[in-house]
Amino acid sequence: MLESRPKAVLAFLSIINLVNYCDRGVIPGAPIQFGSFVSCTLGVAASQQSVYVGLSVSAFVVCYAIASPICGQLVLSQPAFRILGIGLSIWVAALLLSGLAYFAGDAPGAFLLFLAGRALSGVGEAAFQCIVPPYVEDFAPAAYKGLCLALFYTAIPVGTAIGYEFGALLAEGPGWGWAFLLEAAAMAPFAALAFRLPPASALSARPAAAASLLAAA
Repeated sequence: MLESRPKAVLAFLSIINLVNYCDRGVIPGAPIQFGSFVSCTLGVAASQQSVYVGLSVSAFVVCYAIASPICGQLVLSQPAFRILGIGLSIWVAALLLSGLAYFAGDAPGAFLLFLAGRALSGVGEAAFQCIVPPYVEDFAPAAYKGLCLALFYTAIPVGTAIGYEFGALLAEGPGWGWAFLLEAAAMAPFAALAFRLPPASALSARPAAAASLLAAA
């Protein structure tokens, strides 16, 4: 059971965080291919490609900024892991939309599908980033809170670096759409399991569980 495996819970959450930031690196990792996608679907000149590529990034950031305080407020009245599971499920759906936009080819609605996917990604990631850091801090032993949070946050630069290369390799190979579809396939089981995460008190209150986490240091 996860209640007695805090190291597994920390690894579980860190992997999700890594893929969160890997996802953010896909578009910057393949600027030429995304620019071509914009030109093919919207018929804009090459000089205008960056405007629409930037719009997709802005859609993510704006929706992330709007959803963050909403998710933060919801945890006061709703079970945190229900919100987390729903948020991750929205994120998986958003990844599917982003990936399917690639396979829509030069259809006029392909860019709008992609834009919707990036916007929903911001909503899904906001739920995760609002809920998980306080959760990690709550279940970690007092002497190792900093270490546990450091391990969790290490996923940010590592995931971003992986995302650049991941996006570039797939864009040059089978196509950038596969980057989002592979992320969705990898994260779908994590979204399902998020609904079943134990309360922080269940992890920190058990001596055996605390000893298990301390052994990771």
